[in-house]
Amino acid sequence: MTDSATTPGNTTDDVLDIPFPDAFAFDPSPTWARLREEAPAVRVRTLAGALVWLVTRYDDVRLVLADPRFSRAGVVAPGAPRVGVSRPLPGTLPTTDPPEHTRLRRLVSGAFSPRRVEATRPWVRGLCEELADGLAEGGDLRQVFALPLPIQVICTLLGVPYADRERFREWVELAYSLEVSERSRVEAAMAGLLEYVGGLVARKRRAGRSDDVLDELCATPLTHDELVAFAVNLLVAGHETSANQITSFVATLLRDRRHWERLVAEPGLVPAAVEELMRFTRLSDVGQLRVALEDVEVAGVVVRAGEGVMASIGSANRDPRAFPEPDELDLTRAPNQHLALGAGPHFCLGAQLARIELQEALWALLRRYPGLRPARPVDELVWRRVLVSGLAELPVVPE
Repeated sequence: MTDSATTPGNTTDDVLDIPFPDAFAFDPSPTWARLREEAPAVRVRTLAGALVWLVTRYDDVRLVLADPRFSRAGVVAPGAPRVGVSRPLPGTLPTTDPPEHTRLRRLVSGAFSPRRVEATRPWVRGLCEELADGLAEGGDLRQVFALPLPIQVICTLLGVPYADRERFREWVELAYSLEVSERSRVEAAMAGLLEYVGGLVARKRRAGRSDDVLDELCATPLTHDELVAFAVNLLVAGHETSANQITSFVATLLRDRRHWERLVAEPGLVPAAVEELMRFTRLSDVGQLRVALEDVEVAGVVVRAGEGVMASIGSANRDPRAFPEPDELDLTRAPNQHLALGAGPHFCLGAQLARIELQEALWALLRRYPGLRPARPVDELVWRRVLVSGLAELPVVPE
């Protein structure tokens, strides 16, 4: 990556470190709002030491996510900038561009079609009700409910043994750490995750059955390495994001109890509330990385070919140019064209599954525990320092 920042105020001496020092807290850093207004495209230094552009306004973030001049394949090219400690896996949906991305997505899109995924709703609803029973005496909502739900769902859909969940949970948490001091453990965790999934894929190919999504993928022209990368990404994305969102959603609603009580009284608002909560909460204190394939002007600066651009979805979703009163939680907000699920060719493959899990999780908790309250003030709770972030715990008390 070249270091060709020539815009006044964006010299190397002015580079910000990301994540910001006040990241990983309930409310977004005030730096995001300042950048949107004063420097919508600015150079930042990632934890891995890479200098990249950061864009923070809604229109600019959407442009970077959807415009083919910004490449996802470029993030795994030799010498590419990195956001965190681990390296992205090459040759899978998050790290390919069309037409290769189109080919790969076509192979798996049927398994995640809206009709097929919607058919899982009754089963997901029953699972939510069963897991909600575990909170009858109180406890950590993340560990008792928010984590087991998406893990069990994605394990069942993919054909990953649920009994192995403790093994891959530890690997996943380490593999996506933002603690540079843990580099050796991070690399070992990613190696362990790849070895585990590689063995699972090999066994499924030998068995030649078609009981789950991985079985179906084994029958496609995907190579072994492509299958392993697919399986790792689906396994991680299929539970890590939903677990964090369920926890953050409940904490947000309980932080200002009027929101929780409104949904208890009007459960029909839950689908709209889920969309608003996806906009309002954030999954990352960094952003999605792309590499420019040619010189492109964005937010008044010229991003040179080969330079990295980080698109902050969390900031875009709080942009007042796109959302009136963006820092207010409006459970009936419409329209609500948030970017929490991405945009363009890389729009989240599991979007419908995520919506089902989030909706059914809220409905189950609202029905079972209308008087739910946090055991400690949510502002005092600790956030996890990982790429896909969220609360480390959410102790609750049913009433």
